[in-house]
Amino acid sequence: MPFDIRSDAFTTAIPADSRLEEIAGDFGFTEGPIWHPTENWLIFSDIQKSRQYKWRPSADLEVFRTPSNQANGNFFDRQGRVISCEHASSQLVRHEHDGKHVVPIATHYDGKELNSPNDVVCDSQGRIWFTDPSFGRIREELGVLREQELPYQGVYRLDPDGTLALVADDFQQPNGLCLSTDESRLFVNDSWGGHIRVLDVTDDGALSNSRVWAEVTGDGEGVPDGMKTTTEGHILCNGPGGVHLFDAEAECLGVILTPQKSTNFCFGGPELRTLFITASTSVYRIETGLTGLAMF
Repeated sequence: MPFDIRSDAFTTAIPADSRLEEIAGDFGFTEGPIWHPTENWLIFSDIQKSRQYKWRPSADLEVFRTPSNQANGNFFDRQGRVISCEHASSQLVRHEHDGKHVVPIATHYDGKELNSPNDVVCDSQGRIWFTDPSFGRIREELGVLREQELPYQGVYRLDPDGTLALVADDFQQPNGLCLSTDESRLFVNDSWGGHIRVLDVTDDGALSNSRVWAEVTGDGEGVPDGMKTTTEGHILCNGPGGVHLFDAEAECLGVILTPQKSTNFCFGGPELRTLFITASTSVYRIETGLTGLAMF
């Protein structure tokens, strides 16, 4: 069985006859997939080999950027430009539309280098939220071994005017994050804590009322990592064994099992109902009964 079904509601969200298909392989460590909602292509990172790739359903795989400073998570801003988290440079960067110019947009906080930006999301107001664990400083194959300058692993908000605000500093290793459909709550998972936390978002972008929303448990390799919201209010999160599907009340309905350690995913395809999953050395896809949110 390709699934660990924990509730009958799982088969409504993921049809029982859906199967995981490998669409690309032979990479070092894949991460950060994003789908362009109008041009219909996928970008993903290979952190270990310091490359980013572009995949189209009916074309050969092409290199989007190399070297990528061991880029990890990606997202689109409101103008459709790719935002990337770089492990080796400890920067958040923006790819301009010509595809040849990369601009650092967040590099330091309080006069100190960021740790290793990991995952990123942009809201409808153009604010960029990202996590900054230490993985790119403590894992040689995923970054550059070096001392950490900041005394915490933070969550940040980058406003359109360029102001960088630290919005949370009490995570062990904050990793994946996503906003609720109405953007009133921010979900952030903690890879070392093994859970998802949720925080209320005020109109001015401040966070409050932090609490554990769900534990991410199961058999197999993996920790809380990438995370996304659906139009129906589900939350999906990487975890042990594969991609965990939660309903709006934080019940885990089941897990899409992956043959390798899953790291991240995104919704794509013409109707944003195909789930593209990065897992170690490969990229997979599976058809779902869910609908993802367009990134811009």
